[in-house]
Amino acid sequence: MIKTKLPVFESHIDEKTNKLVIDDKEINITIDTSLFAEERWEINFPHNAKNETIFAYIERLKSDGNLDPAHAMSHLKALYCFLEGDDIADFKSFCQLFAITDTKRLARLVEKIKGVFEIIIDSATTDSKN
Repeated sequence: MIKTKLPVFESHIDEKTNKLVIDDKEINITIDTSLFAEERWEINFPHNAKNETIFAYIERLKSDGNLDPAHAMSHLKALYCFLEGDDIADFKSFCQLFAITDTKRLARLVEKIKGVFEIIIDSATTDSKN
């Protein structure tokens, strides 16, 4: 298990100005590269899992290079299967942690997703050689 932080956002209405306030924050997570990630993939995304493993899915996502708001859901599906944390109750609550229409916040998320995918692929390659 690899501990790290994930950039998320929290919003509220300022009572004095009656305007939306969006605050950046980070949540503590662990990256779980165990076999349990594949089980989460099969349980949560059976339509995808019947066609490919989670690792094949990540490799395909990496090779297409489309990590933008239109493709964010696909990447979040894969990411969700490898993450554990107190703030992640289910896939719906996980998705609600991100503001994918905000380019600044999306850029931070994209960088984190790329980094996590690299760790996942590297650890899968390392594990398969042992």
